[in-house]
Amino acid sequence: MVFLKQLWRKWLVIAHAIGNFQAQVILSIFYFILFLPLGLVLRFFVDPLRMKKIRRTNFQKWEHPKETLEGARKQY
Repeated sequence: MVFLKQLWRKWLVIAHAIGNFQAQVILSIFYFILFLPLGLVLRFFVDPLRMKKIRRTNFQKWEHPKETLEGARKQY
């Protein structure tokens, strides 16, 4: 029984290393197949910060009110 426990622990170490390698390979393939082309397409065709778009302004020119003695008396 002791031999099987030692064998099992060694197998867990090896299986963990194999799993880490396999996960890196699968995630790398996933990245290069899905995210890299999507990122390149979005980079060339989408402006996420909308810096290139010309927007109209909401600025309105402020005109000085006419100052009169009557206006000074009725401030409120």
